[in-house]
Amino acid sequence: MIPEDFKTYVSALPGLDNRALLEAMEQPPAVSIKINRRKRPADPASVGYAGAEAVKWCPSGFYLAERPQFTLNPLLHAGAFYVQDASSMIYEAIAERLLQLSPEMERPAVLDMCAAPGGKTTSMINALPDGSLVVANEFVPQRASALKENLIKWGYPDIMVLNSPVQRIASAGPLFDIVAVDAPCSGEGMMRKDATAREQWSPGLVAKCAALQREILESAVEAVRPGGCLIYSTCTFNPEEDERNLRWLVEEQGFEAFDLGFPAEWRIGGAIEGTLPAMRFMPHLTRGEGLFAAVLRRPGESRPVSHRKVREAIARKARVILDGIPTTVLKGREEAPTSEWALSTDFPADCWPVCELDEATALAYLRHEAIRLPDGAPRGFVAVTYQGLRLGVVKNLGTRANNLYPAAWKIRMKGPRD
Repeated sequence: MIPEDFKTYVSALPGLDNRALLEAMEQPPAVSIKINRRKRPADPASVGYAGAEAVKWCPSGFYLAERPQFTLNPLLHAGAFYVQDASSMIYEAIAERLLQLSPEMERPAVLDMCAAPGGKTTSMINALPDGSLVVANEFVPQRASALKENLIKWGYPDIMVLNSPVQRIASAGPLFDIVAVDAPCSGEGMMRKDATAREQWSPGLVAKCAALQREILESAVEAVRPGGCLIYSTCTFNPEEDERNLRWLVEEQGFEAFDLGFPAEWRIGGAIEGTLPAMRFMPHLTRGEGLFAAVLRRPGESRPVSHRKVREAIARKARVILDGIPTTVLKGREEAPTSEWALSTDFPADCWPVCELDEATALAYLRHEAIRLPDGAPRGFVAVTYQGLRLGVVKNLGTRANNLYPAAWKIRMKGPRD
């Protein structure tokens, strides 16, 4: 149930249909997925969920009628799709529109400053051209590990994953064409699906989050190159964390907020305080959770920085836990391809034999069990696939195959996939 003190608080906010919003927040949340454009066609049937309804603002996004056991679909682990709230998928449309409006961003350097678990990063990757550089940061180590796993499975090769305070990244200078800040927030927009968001909410938390967001944004503006863009978002409703931080970026930091001109039929709301352009996803207007987003540009002459210089500067200042995809590893005296590399879209499939697995064997592989390949499968290192997508690597000994899937990624759920 939505807390009564929050209902009272929301009822006082201007510019909202408060009753409709609160009624919508008592309804069950939608279930939605986003398909990896580089691995599968934008068709829900391609990942096993035929008949799903399209998300209006994201051509790769789809609503499912119910929540299946995603963990037991091997295509999830192959990086074919990502389970994500539909509102957050707007990041794909934002990145795509920014590239259309800024032709100098042929292969941009993109920083996601608060990236875990990776949903918005993967949305931007879906829209970016090959050769773009994507740097994703998460301060909390455990969340950074999850971010690293999710990005490796998504398969885009030109990535760096950081586990650093945002101030360290900012100290490297204005390097990035696009900087995204999906800031830690009071989580009002997630209350109907997140018990913690309901339990922890208070006006004091709102004020605390707004101050933290301002600190993060102070670092974010330092990372945007002249002519570059900043995306600011939260999953909350109140203007203290939303419009007032946007106004601060414009009035105190000199950024220019602008409207991306998305179609009115998407039913994305605007600002509820002030007149600066912003996007508000409201569960009584759009099918998804609460989200606020704004896009700004840093004035100045556009001078993109080479990716080599970006990588070098970041490596000097931040803690890098991944720079590109690890390709090989020494197994005894042999050099073996990594399962991480097998998941990448630049894996040289013609260099290693490939073996297709049925669903039961694929799930056994993902549980990090020893498996047996079909008779006639080649000996040695083999990339294993499910429905044509690579899951990882084994060393086939004939009677069995040694499982080289990362042990930290293994699934523990048993039973058939729904």
